[in-house]
Amino acid sequence: MNIKGLFSGVSNLGFNLKKSTLMNKHTPSENRCAAMEYFKSKTDALLKKNRKDEAVEVATILLGRLSFTVSNSIKDSDEKEFVKEYIKGLGTVSVGPLKKYIVENDSIAHAIDVLRSIEGNDRTLDFLDSIITADDTLFDDKLVEKRVEILKQFAGETFPSMLSKSLAFLRDSDDRLVIASIRFLRDYVFEGEEDSRVPEAMEAMIDLFADPDASNRIRIELLHAFIEQNWRMSGFKKKLENGLPDGYYINSQGYIRVIEDAAKSE
Repeated sequence: MNIKGLFSGVSNLGFNLKKSTLMNKHTPSENRCAAMEYFKSKTDALLKKNRKDEAVEVATILLGRLSFTVSNSIKDSDEKEFVKEYIKGLGTVSVGPLKKYIVENDSIAHAIDVLRSIEGNDRTLDFLDSIITADDTLFDDKLVEKRVEILKQFAGETFPSMLSKSLAFLRDSDDRLVIASIRFLRDYVFEGEEDSRVPEAMEAMIDLFADPDASNRIRIELLHAFIEQNWRMSGFKKKLENGLPDGYYINSQGYIRVIEDAAKSE
């Protein structure tokens, strides 16, 4: 069903005006709120008539409000919360539109929150894993932002497929994604010291550390990942020592440590 087919004549003009108002970050908040109420009432009316497909199309328009930020942080938060709570209240009817929005947009954190509240954590992560590839971003800002946000969603999880992708991202052309991948690895929950993926992850990260083109910021992020994972670096001491920034060292047991922390423990 084409959404425009739901309206005609003067009604269609009103529909388009409300949609433009909803997506205008410079219009007064009161006008955007009125537009949101308009689409909410249209959705509710269609649902009462059991016209679910059409209702979903109208409700999907509301998700557009999650794609931008207005200067008044309180009003911005209130408007987004209105949309999130309403879409969440629609239940499984809104899963399709939420997934479509996440695929097509880069500002996706709020939509992911709503999807997780409906689908649960595991199904949401499975979906996010299915839409992210490991090819180079080629300095595509929107794609970088999207991948960075998706990586954040997996913090503290054990997810082998995303682990493989994060290791590939270590060689991406955009440092923002490289750093997000290192933080993903820093927080990754490996299945014990015997996890077969640990040597693979360590090798990829150490190779990046030893890369002469790696920035000092990336090296520090890597060091903190090694510290948080409590990985022993005895076999890589020579490969690491030349690139250690000031304030870091490898102790006699082979662990990365921060000099100021060592002083505190004495």
